[in-house]
Amino acid sequence: MKYKKNITIILGALIIGAGWYSYADGKTRTATLDASQVSYSTLNELEESSKLIVSGVPLKQENHVTFDKDNFVQESFTITSFKIQNVHANKLKSDFNNGDIIKVAEPVYVIDKGIKPGKTEFSINGYKLMKQNSKYILVLKPDVTYPDLFVISGINEGKYNIDRTDIQEKINVDDKIKIEKFKNNLLDQFNLK
Repeated sequence: MKYKKNITIILGALIIGAGWYSYADGKTRTATLDASQVSYSTLNELEESSKLIVSGVPLKQENHVTFDKDNFVQESFTITSFKIQNVHANKLKSDFNNGDIIKVAEPVYVIDKGIKPGKTEFSINGYKLMKQNSKYILVLKPDVTYPDLFVISGINEGKYNIDRTDIQEKINVDDKIKIEKFKNNLLDQFNLK
């Protein structure tokens, strides 16, 4: 009888421990990293630096993190598959059509702590990942390392939610005013209002 009671106590403790670990491992802490970035004074400068301006929707996202031999983060971003609904400007030799899917590097990545419970999401300059099923206009240029990947020009200056379903990035007031102006001018320019 005592043996069964001990087994029951041990099994109960294991179940509670596994439940706690599962809960704790599902938690994601967010950390913002401040980084120097190219910032544009005018929308014209932003457009001139870009090679592709498209609108569409994100389909899926995949965390991309690589480490060097000393286990330091070497590359880190989220690869977002983006379905083009409209091509607004294209300075590339490749043609892109409505319905094509491109890959976009977003400056957010997640580090899993391994056996230690929990994860940390790192965001560059307050950038927020595109929300699935929301519509965006993106100002892009090709990545220098990966030929099939695009990066967002000016980080927060080159991504705009156009159906008002996404949350605002945490950016300072002056940048927010400039970005809103850029967004409104792009929406007017490409008749997206």
